[in-house]
Amino acid sequence: MKNIILLTIITALLALTACGQKTSDNSGVKPTEPANAVKTATPPAEPKSLKENECRICDFDFAKYKGELKKEEVAALLLALNDEYLAFATYDRINKDFNSPRPFINIQQAESRHSERLKMLFTTYKIDIPENPWLGKTPKFASVAEACKAGVDAEIVNRDLYDKLLKSTTREDILMVYRALQQASAERHLPAFQRCGEGGGRGPGMGPGPNRPF
Repeated sequence: MKNIILLTIITALLALTACGQKTSDNSGVKPTEPANAVKTATPPAEPKSLKENECRICDFDFAKYKGELKKEEVAALLLALNDEYLAFATYDRINKDFNSPRPFINIQQAESRHSERLKMLFTTYKIDIPENPWLGKTPKFASVAEACKAGVDAEIVNRDLYDKLLKSTTREDILMVYRALQQASAERHLPAFQRCGEGGGRGPGMGPGPNRPF
């Protein structure tokens, strides 16, 4: 009789264990999402900012440099001169292709003066002055209007580059040149190209107009 009671208890325990396993198996099932559930939208990607131009004069042998500037100061001067070189070469090609339209003829002259101001710093701090590697190697444009739009982009890149370069040094002579070149880009060159891109170009002409974009 005792054996029968014990067998009954064991059978009941096994039945309870089996029920517990079934409940555990069902716990892994994910609940069905309601049909009217509101899904969180993925935020749009932020627009990419304009990048710096390729630097073709930045292959500098810092190990051989005997001047007083820090590495980051030399690198910044190279980036600045590279951008002025690129602008000069770009506008030079446009002037040759389209018979020196304004504002390109005026701004090319300004870029030449900008390069000379930077070269004076190169001489002061005993940095070898590289040749302009961009001459004859810049894009061609189908029209002056297309070139003006490219000029807008180029001047924005140049303006924003100087924000970075101004943080590279505390030397006032260098900072003074950087500020002047950034101001020329932001307040003279960029507005001139924006007017040109909107159809405000003044056509061919070798001499500077009354509002010279320097």
